[in-house]
Amino acid sequence: MSIAVKAWISIGLILLAGYTAYTLVKITKDRRARPIATNAVTPVGSELAKPLPLESFEMTGQDGELFGFEKLRGQVWIASLFFSSCPHECKSLNQTIAALQRDPEFDDVQFVSMSVDPAVDDPQTLSEYAKLFDADQNQWLFLTGDLQEVGRFGREINVPAGYKTHTRRLVLFDRSGKPRGHFRYNDAADIAALKALLPELLAESSSGGEEEKETSADTGRRESSPAEGRGNSG
Repeated sequence: MSIAVKAWISIGLILLAGYTAYTLVKITKDRRARPIATNAVTPVGSELAKPLPLESFEMTGQDGELFGFEKLRGQVWIASLFFSSCPHECKSLNQTIAALQRDPEFDDVQFVSMSVDPAVDDPQTLSEYAKLFDADQNQWLFLTGDLQEVGRFGREINVPAGYKTHTRRLVLFDRSGKPRGHFRYNDAADIAALKALLPELLAESSSGGEEEKETSADTGRRESSPAEGRGNSG
């Protein structure tokens, strides 16, 4: 191999090494420039969320009476999913809700907890279970229904809802039935964000109030995978 060829090969290797180094530096800078997604509040953007079709949902309460979700229209409410035989996760979830129920800031908020194990969680079981948390039946509903209906509810608001499978998030709805945010029950920052958003929702009217004044939490949405926040056995 001639000296000239060796020289050109050396120059080529130097240029390749330089380009590789430049590429690595650029990738590192790009990664640092991107906002880091967090697992905190998952606000629901107004351009993505839509009101739940309340009139299409009906389940049975702990009192054995049918409850049509249409009754929730005009109310600010918080939905959650659980099952009574869940030994840990669901109890912690409902202890958090019980604390919110005792908080005067939530006096005008309705809590709606739906079972993902309806074969076991009949009205009598739910009635006994509700007593564990001193649930006020006028403010905190425990509902059971066809598992397919529960799953449909989950799909409508983009949370997992299947047999003994549920989200760890509380879902806050405005007076029109529109989900306005998902909040992890066991995260203090999430609960603080929920409390911060609550007064604005309570002040809105039941007909389009959310369109007249968008909240800061309604400016975007971090999409999470359906598996996130899933609990199978508590």
